Amino acid sequence: MAEAGGRSIWLLMLGLAAVGIQALMFSPLLTDIARGLATGAKEMGFASAAYGVGVAISALAAAPKLGVWPKRTAIRMAFAVMAAGLALCSAAWAWPMLAAGQFVAGLASGVIIPATYALTGDISPPETRSRALGYVLTGWSVAMVMGVPLAALLSALAGWRGTFMVVAAIAAAMAAGLGLLPRVAAETNEPVRYGDVVRLPGALIGYGATFAYMIGFYQTYTFIGDYVRNLHGAGAWLAGAITLSYGLGFGGGVLFDKWIDARGPRRVMVLGLFLVGLNYLALPYATRSVAATMVYPLLWGLANHLCMTAIVSYLGSLSTAMRGTIMGLFSFVTYVALAAGGAFYGVVYDAYGFFAVSFAATASLWITALAVQTLLDRKKT
Repeated sequence: MAEAGGRSIWLLMLGLAAVGIQALMFSPLLTDIARGLATGAKEMGFASAAYGVGVAISALAAAPKLGVWPKRTAIRMAFAVMAAGLALCSAAWAWPMLAAGQFVAGLASGVIIPATYALTGDISPPETRSRALGYVLTGWSVAMVMGVPLAALLSALAGWRGTFMVVAAIAAAMAAGLGLLPRVAAETNEPVRYGDVVRLPGALIGYGATFAYMIGFYQTYTFIGDYVRNLHGAGAWLAGAITLSYGLGFGGGVLFDKWIDARGPRRVMVLGLFLVGLNYLALPYATRSVAATMVYPLLWGLANHLCMTAIVSYLGSLSTAMRGTIMGLFSFVTYVALAAGGAFYGVVYDAYGFFAVSFAATASLWITALAVQTLLDRKKT
């Protein structure tokens, strides 16, 4: 049983890595795609936002049924849809068509991501759940360390269109390979209502922390590649180096997952929000030299792993029976934040630059950390 469970965790991690590759490769390729489609950063921000809108719509529609659907089948079908969306991106001749392909890929991710988190919780005992989630979350790190730098290399060799086609093939392969995941009994026979989830004690606290954390990440990550390339006159390799360094840091954060289990995700969540906010205060200064630009994201990744694992573990612990729907709403909130980060902060980035974008992330995270701590203290009393 332990061997089968370990194999499942690895498969779920690889599935999340495949999602991560197609979601995160947009930033290092942004400059080349914009040049190829004869458009600018603002339009690329809208195209990036289309992915988030797709995930948000899909997650919101699927959330009530994630406890009813067989998760393995849902994940596999969604990967097939993702492959089609990425193929559409490859064929795009204008940014609206690129945005349409991103939207379709987002629809697929809106099912894959919450179903993956929920299935991880289903097959993991409570005392090791943060560690299991932490290992699965390193799929994002695998995407950054191996997949996204490879995408940047592929872009140099085969162009950004060829890169989208290769990643589409990876998504199709995952649709077949994840048939090895276990069949898990449905959590419930009836769809879960959104109101039942948001009325769970502490649910709104968790979703508020999720939004602040996620918009802080996407409003900075989406544009940092373009910022440092223009700042240092560098090519796509520098944006890829940022992703590589960040991914190593995020993956290294797995060392803290046992500590999260011991301390409890509720307590670690506030610390994580503060540390991630501190990172965004330092980030614009840490990119003033090429060397620091390549190294500093290690710390960014460590802080983000700590914070994200704590938030996901906290939400997943609120209710076993509603876990699928809880994770569906988590993905909805996440990608509403992605859409807002790309669309709204694309305008801010064009008008005021990266410093304004990064400092705004610090402000929102620290305000949220204070609010979360205050609300958790009130719950104790």
